[in-house]
Amino acid sequence: MIAIIKYLMDQKLLINLLVFLLIIAGLVSLGRINREAFPDVNFDMVSITTIYPGASPDELEQLVTIPLEKRLKEVGDIDKVRSYNIENVSVIVVYIEDDASDKKQVVQDIKDAVSLEDQLPDTTQKPVVQEIKLDKKFIMDVAIYGSEPGTSYATLRKVADDMEDYLYEIEGVAEVEQIGYLDREYLVEVNPAALKNHRIGMNTVINTLRNRNMDVPGGSLKVGDSEYILRTKGQYNNVEEVRNTTIMANDAGFATRIRDVARVTDTFKETTVYERFNGRKAIIFRIWKKRTADEIRLADIVKNYIDNSKNVLPAGINAEIFNDISRYTRERISSLLINAAVGFVLLAGVMFLLMGPRISAIVSITIPVSFMVAFLGMKSGGITLNVISMFGMMMVLGMIVDFGIVVSENGHRYMEYGLPRRQAILKGVSEVVWPATVTLLCITAAFAPLLFLTGIMGKFIKAIPIVLIICLFASWAVAMFIMPTYLNTFAKESSIGKDELKSEDPHYEHGFFGKFQRRYKRFLTAAIEHRYLTLLCLVILLIGSLSLVATKQVKFVFMAGGGAEAIEILTKLPQGTNIDANLRESKKLEEIIMKLPGKELDALHVSVGDERSSPLDPKPGQGTHKSTFSISLSKEKDRDRSAYAINDGLRAQIALARKKGTIPDTLDIRSEVKENGPPVGKPVNIEIRGKDFAVLMEIANQYVSYLKKIDNVYDVTIDFEEGKQEYLHVINDVMAARTHVSAFDAAMALNSAFEGAVATSVHDGKDDIDIRVRFPESARENTTGLDQVMIGNQMGGLLPLNLVTDIKKRPGYSQINRLNYKRLVQVQANCNQDKITSQEINRLMAEKFSGIEKRYPGYSVIYGGEKEDTEKSMGELGVLFIFAVIIIFIILAVFMESLILPIVVMGAIPFAITGIILAVWSHRQPLGFMSVLGFFSLAGVIVSNTLVLVQFINNQRDTGLLLKESVIEAGVIRLRPILLTSGTTVLGLIPTIYGLGGKDYFVAPLGLAFGYGLVFATFITLVLIPCFYHIAEDLKIGASRLLALIGISMHGEIYRGRAGDRMTHAPSGDPDAYDESSKSGIPPHPRGRGRKK
Repeated sequence: MIAIIKYLMDQKLLINLLVFLLIIAGLVSLGRINREAFPDVNFDMVSITTIYPGASPDELEQLVTIPLEKRLKEVGDIDKVRSYNIENVSVIVVYIEDDASDKKQVVQDIKDAVSLEDQLPDTTQKPVVQEIKLDKKFIMDVAIYGSEPGTSYATLRKVADDMEDYLYEIEGVAEVEQIGYLDREYLVEVNPAALKNHRIGMNTVINTLRNRNMDVPGGSLKVGDSEYILRTKGQYNNVEEVRNTTIMANDAGFATRIRDVARVTDTFKETTVYERFNGRKAIIFRIWKKRTADEIRLADIVKNYIDNSKNVLPAGINAEIFNDISRYTRERISSLLINAAVGFVLLAGVMFLLMGPRISAIVSITIPVSFMVAFLGMKSGGITLNVISMFGMMMVLGMIVDFGIVVSENGHRYMEYGLPRRQAILKGVSEVVWPATVTLLCITAAFAPLLFLTGIMGKFIKAIPIVLIICLFASWAVAMFIMPTYLNTFAKESSIGKDELKSEDPHYEHGFFGKFQRRYKRFLTAAIEHRYLTLLCLVILLIGSLSLVATKQVKFVFMAGGGAEAIEILTKLPQGTNIDANLRESKKLEEIIMKLPGKELDALHVSVGDERSSPLDPKPGQGTHKSTFSISLSKEKDRDRSAYAINDGLRAQIALARKKGTIPDTLDIRSEVKENGPPVGKPVNIEIRGKDFAVLMEIANQYVSYLKKIDNVYDVTIDFEEGKQEYLHVINDVMAARTHVSAFDAAMALNSAFEGAVATSVHDGKDDIDIRVRFPESARENTTGLDQVMIGNQMGGLLPLNLVTDIKKRPGYSQINRLNYKRLVQVQANCNQDKITSQEINRLMAEKFSGIEKRYPGYSVIYGGEKEDTEKSMGELGVLFIFAVIIIFIILAVFMESLILPIVVMGAIPFAITGIILAVWSHRQPLGFMSVLGFFSLAGVIVSNTLVLVQFINNQRDTGLLLKESVIEAGVIRLRPILLTSGTTVLGLIPTIYGLGGKDYFVAPLGLAFGYGLVFATFITLVLIPCFYHIAEDLKIGASRLLALIGISMHGEIYRGRAGDRMTHAPSGDPDAYDESSKSGIPPHPRGRGRKK
């Protein structure tokens, strides 16, 4: 390697061309990297959706979900299975194991397993299997709404149709999801009395329409030399043709037509959800981008179109963009860029002051070149420019100059010894090339295990180790192979003669830093003389910092919040409340929210009849008694109150409205601030599994009662509720047999009368219009309509439904949830994490209900949500950290040929915890996953400083200095490089930690832990590591004396891994009483050779 470096030092043109090409290639790659808020994450989930029209949740569970689950048990590599059963729909969500070897095959196995349509009820639609993956990504919502209350839905829909066509033409748009968009239908509302008078059954009407609406080719007819195409034409073209369809006729010319027994209208499907925007009814377009599209660029195109379209919209119709993810992306990338620029200025300024303009300029070359190589790697690896990858660059900003600083410092030191520039640079590089390489491997070993962190958090942060490792390898290559050339060209020649040494000690600088060096030497000397006391003090400090966590003065919150720009409110009225009554009550809450100041409220989107908190949430949330209020807030910097303060204010306003009677007590309201970042479970999420809902609810109510007694715990809810009342029609087998009526005939008659049966469909332009047959609304509003349902039997007769069925009234289930093939009831709650954390609540519950499963055999309780996320992620981090430490130890042991020295080198790692805990405590922040990740990341960086320091101690001993002086002089020599390398890293992070260019609350805790942990670790490196080294020698001497007493001699030194290598202890056993010949090639210390104690 030295030969390569020596060769490249003379190849200035080659080096310049290489740097130029790397910069150009990096810039080209940067221009092609897509930008987005957070990285693409594959959730490894598969949803299976099955529609069974008219089925109740318990029917779906028994007839659809359980048969499908039985087949899923045969599929391997499945982590867990969740099932949701609501009216008409069964949704099964399969979670694939993180370590599944072939996830595509697992998805295919799932598809094969659920292909059993023949085993499901006849009217059940084919199960739709969909992998929940980010081949598309949500970027924004567009609301089309009327500025006046009386705006017709037809007008909104016409505008939406035109706008949708254009949006799909925009390159990069994957899907325009329509919310609140109702399809057209021809509604045939059959008059039950007219049917009875004409002796016509519902099935006759349905079959008539179905058989009439045909357009079928009939082959061809050859007549002489001509050929004619034959076609039967009967397809409907408009609603009038439907009205005039003949049901039956006689020979006298009398006919009964559809219009005689029904009213036919061209209308829209009956809504089950009302969408509203800023207090007006609306149609919402949810826009998804293709995975390969740039989020900011695409958002700008859509915004430009929406802005231009406002000029041509019909009077009274508006279009607004809200929930714009690109706004967050733009702000975060902008703030990180500003912080990076500020960090670079601080870093460059420090290097300029301590290293001079020439050396600092040369060292700075490593930054752009390393980043250009990183951009090349990111583009080829499919990594986007997002908050996570950019923070990886922020972390490495100060680190990538470390190798350059070490090389330049060492070369500069030898020039100060008097060596010629070229010789000094070569000697400086050759001395640090292997320690630097080992340092690179150690840092890589510290970060690489993060690539194996599973779960959502592991996938979110994966870009950090990738970017760091690429940048560090690039900076190492620049420092070793490119920088020597530039140093040899531009570094200032020493004014000292070739064979002349400075009469004064070359280790000491002039001016302020020289004074600082001498004070450090005095401090270090005192620390070494009292090394055991020094170690004891630092251990006490470590224990004291850990006690802050143990005594809850520093709390643990898995993912601390901040900077939120959204609030979500979920409401629920008593089961059975219809959609119109829900809308009436929702408008009252809407009025309260709309009174928020304009500088706080950006937009309000209300979904009346739906409860779903995420566009990617597969859990069905429909229910006529439920609603979701999505409040988009303005930018945090533009308002005086935080999202949490606004939420508290809304809670107070709602409580006041309840006292006044404006909002009824029957309206359950839960509000929650929606944080940016990866999805995290609820602070409290208790999952109770078993067979009987009565027992499940008995257990759940015990938890609810206990949680409501805990201060600062609120929004305690149970996800199970009784469903709507059911009128159960039980077939009377005797009467059915007598009247020749099958159970299927009865079920279809009831379904078509109330649910409505789609007889056929017609095509009109871009619309596929269903023709639906059912009773009018007046017959479906009360129980008398049940008496009017007539069944056509197998003999052609017509008889009432109540003749063959017995009616029973019973409560049903609104939704049946299942987890891992058993019924599930969940208890959830939020809490004020400043007062009490999720971990504390779950610990209290575990103690309170420790014997709950013994009291209820066959039932299990799982503490999920944030607790489950914490245990999984922190457990994995712990295992990976141990693995990283072992790998680092092996690397150091092989390089240093010692088992003791690696322990000395790694001795500073545990003490970095002190710096992290004191940092979060002094900043009044909790510990969290990102803080622990910061400690994890520190291991390799700490080793990089301590390794070179220990190597320099060894080198000083090679020159003939005594142990104590070697330790002290090595500390003095390494003081400036260590302060520079650590200082530049910390300075690069300061803007991110404090948000000088805009704060990102997701990555700030990682920066805080990493930065302040490194500050403390630097102090440990400069003070404790020299003490550790000396203590290790003390232990070696003590061991040798002990062994000497039993006749066994020990040879060698701690700082040498091989026994008898070049030196031995003096007979006295005093580690400072030795001399040796220098074989290191390092110029002798001007005042240290052969010096005795």
